[in-house]
Amino acid sequence: MHVIAKILLLIPILVSCGTPEDKRYRDTAMLERPPVLSTKKKSEEPHITDNSKITKKRHKTGLGPDVYMIESTPMLLKIKKPLDDAWRILESALKQSQIKIVDHREDKGLYYVYFKPKSLFENATSLFRKKDEDEHDEANYVLTVTADRDETKITANPFDASEQYSDEDVADSGSEALLWALYKTLHDDLKEE
Repeated sequence: MHVIAKILLLIPILVSCGTPEDKRYRDTAMLERPPVLSTKKKSEEPHITDNSKITKKRHKTGLGPDVYMIESTPMLLKIKKPLDDAWRILESALKQSQIKIVDHREDKGLYYVYFKPKSLFENATSLFRKKDEDEHDEANYVLTVTADRDETKITANPFDASEQYSDEDVADSGSEALLWALYKTLHDDLKEE
């Protein structure tokens, strides 16, 4: 009997909890709403468009496509930089290539350098010899650095102190080897200082 009385009392309680018609939880009209902000711009403020770009470095080291060779007579090395920047970059490349700068005349755009093209045998034997950096005091090549519109061109010619350098000198294979050595350093291995 007690069980039946408990069930009869429990039924109306369960029925009152299950009615889906309770509107106080469905009506959201009384809830707080955020304020409406105006989206009109003041006519006095200028419209600014930022078209600047952050240039990404294409290569870890070296200038990459900003340096190239032109196979002509004499052979040319071109850097896509203004003359002042190219002068500084070329000096770094000469030092990193271990090409000795004997003298330079920035006002005339000339680097007097000592360069000895090495063969495969000389490269192998140089590992076992002691380096003497002050071994050579005379230049055997002259690099001419000149502006060419927005770029800078570099030529190499043999140099003999007894015969003064002239623009009509014809480059030899050593001059080409010098330019190729500089090209490889500038293109792939140039480190920022």
